[in-house]
Amino acid sequence: MRVLLIGANGYLGRFVADRLLADPAVQLTALGRGDDSDVRFDLASGSPGALTRFLDAVHPGVVINCAGATRGGARDLTRHNTVAVATICEALRRSGCGARLVQLGCGAEYGPSQPGSSTAEDAVPRPGGPYGVS
Repeated sequence: MRVLLIGANGYLGRFVADRLLADPAVQLTALGRGDDSDVRFDLASGSPGALTRFLDAVHPGVVINCAGATRGGARDLTRHNTVAVATICEALRRSGCGARLVQLGCGAEYGPSQPGSSTAEDAVPRPGGPYGVS
């Protein structure tokens, strides 16, 4: 299976990348923050064109998005977390690859919880701040 991993060298992405690399059935293409010589996709810009072309070239069956920001003001968090996901969704819609998106979330979307507790699948989101909202 061809997998595109976005945010591959981030807090969660590096663990997902390690797991995928260990699976011989997975052909992994990994995107993450790198040096200036790397190909750039500004997902927070809301412009899906370059990513659409990349998806058509790589043709993944699954896109896993681990990218996101955890710090900053509400405006920056919205750009990096909400607009970026919308950009990925639009690029997938425009692309001919037919990939499914796996979007990672976090507990901040559901508000405070007790240590060691779990969140029910049908829990109502109650974010306590800009990060959880984004």
